Amino acid sequence: MTTVFSTLIRSVFAFCLTLAAWSCGSDSGSEPKGIESSAYLQTTTVKGESTSCAVVLRAQQGTRYDITLSSEGGWCRLSDGSTTLSATMETTDKVVYVYFDKNPNGAPRSADVEVRFSDGVRAALHFTQQSYDTSIAFSREWAELPTCDDDSYVYVSHYADLGIKSNVRNYTMCFDPKHRASLWVAYPLHSSYTSGNATRSDNFGYDPSVSTSYQADLSRSYRGRYDRGHQIPAADRKCEQAMMDQTFYATNMTPQQSDFNQHLWGYLEGRVRGMVCADTLYVVTGAWFDGERDSSIAASTTDASGNTCPIPTDYFKVLLRTVKGNTKKRVQDITDASELKAICFWLQHRNSGSDISVTKEYCISVSEAERITGFEFFPMIDEAIADEVKSQCNPSAWGITQ
Repeated sequence: MTTVFSTLIRSVFAFCLTLAAWSCGSDSGSEPKGIESSAYLQTTTVKGESTSCAVVLRAQQGTRYDITLSSEGGWCRLSDGSTTLSATMETTDKVVYVYFDKNPNGAPRSADVEVRFSDGVRAALHFTQQSYDTSIAFSREWAELPTCDDDSYVYVSHYADLGIKSNVRNYTMCFDPKHRASLWVAYPLHSSYTSGNATRSDNFGYDPSVSTSYQADLSRSYRGRYDRGHQIPAADRKCEQAMMDQTFYATNMTPQQSDFNQHLWGYLEGRVRGMVCADTLYVVTGAWFDGERDSSIAASTTDASGNTCPIPTDYFKVLLRTVKGNTKKRVQDITDASELKAICFWLQHRNSGSDISVTKEYCISVSEAERITGFEFFPMIDEAIADEVKSQCNPSAWGITQ
């Protein structure tokens, strides 16, 4: 009985092997098909204030591709300022950014993007940039966004997934190409952003939304005792790895004196995280270049490529939140000034040694910060109460008692 059973098992096993071999060879015998080359634009219509557009490529690794831009007057360019690019797919997916200025011409303008792959596939793409209303510096889409009237700045918002929510805004910046730095970075702060398992990668790199010709090369730190100082801190985005990684873009960095960055400024960042509430804390962090320069701070330094990078004279954090912290009200719906509190921490950039004392001397009103910078902070506050809220300077309300 045992012999018969063993024979039966061997027969079944042999049949399975034969079936498997037949299945593998019964097809045409050809190799698995590779990825079909393709190219498309992330959007075919861009806003007038937009300054970049993404070309998304997909092809087998090792496939060569050529991109050619055509626009009347040559208003489109690649990151190096050229209109052509030839390269090889290092992975199966690649994003190439096309750059341009805002369009204040009063009429839409169009551009063509031709993509040719070495396997013979060709894609003829076309996009249109709408006209830009020069009377509006930036859309007031979120409560913390400042407004300003300089069209030479580049305004960008970064997005990432957050939990089950997709395309959640991370932060918005006002980037000044002249200084290779953002003048302000605006973002919401809440426990949902500061809690999580994201870890620092310290992978400093270019911001894909801004031409690399404008940015500092931060493959290593600035020359001298100047750190690659965050404006929105990495620790403010522990919620998701993608959000934290975006804080390491060069556009979020400025040359910040090492002791100042690692002690006094770093301590202030931690204090601000301690000010979060059930309602959102709105933060605008900024770098200022036109103040009185401390003797310990140079006027400029250089990046890894030898580009000159001006060094800020001052740094600031402008804050707004509800007094109670749990009202569940939107800022624009509040009509009683006593329900809101606002303040600005303004610190002269200097070698502060190991000092971590954030005192009243660093506190000014938001109105004073507006006077210095020329920016309008928190434009969504009801006009009837805006002056009263912004004129506040009550350090003890923010836990500053010294």
